[in-house]
Amino acid sequence: MKALLRLATAGAALVATVAAAAPASAAVTYDSRTMKGYVARADLQKAFGWSDTKLSARASTLVFNHDFWTNDTYTVACGKQPFPVTHYREFGRYELRNAAVLDKGRGTAKGYRGKLVGFWITGASFGISGTSVPPTAGQPCPDATKGRTITSSRRASSVKGWALSVSAGEENRRLVTKEKPA
Repeated sequence: MKALLRLATAGAALVATVAAAAPASAAVTYDSRTMKGYVARADLQKAFGWSDTKLSARASTLVFNHDFWTNDTYTVACGKQPFPVTHYREFGRYELRNAAVLDKGRGTAKGYRGKLVGFWITGASFGISGTSVPPTAGQPCPDATKGRTITSSRRASSVKGWALSVSAGEENRRLVTKEKPA
């Protein structure tokens, strides 16, 4: 009986380990602080509208990015009537390292073949960021139909955000986007 109990316990531990090693669903999992996560094949197919064949052919061209921003909304006047202006205060991008996950099921008599299952995102490899100057009195008016120069400017609100995106050549898709008031 003890042997059977140990076998059942070992089996449960193995199941828990296997379950933790592979994502259970086709939902993107991503931690914006560590820049690590998992993107399943189904998520990429949905984002790009690709078949299994096209995804397999384009898999080596995929580039995952972590984008971040802080956008401020200003109330600006260039004369009489104030109007809203979005100021992209802070912005940047980290290119992320990734590793393809293959299901190496038994193939033909020639050996194993692998079907793309998804990608592990393993962290940032490099990044770039920048800031810009907010609209202030004396600068050129952002809307020339309302005047020549800004006469007043007041920050009304701010939003911070980040996104996990994936690119294949010129095609770019956001997989996850999060924003909150700053």
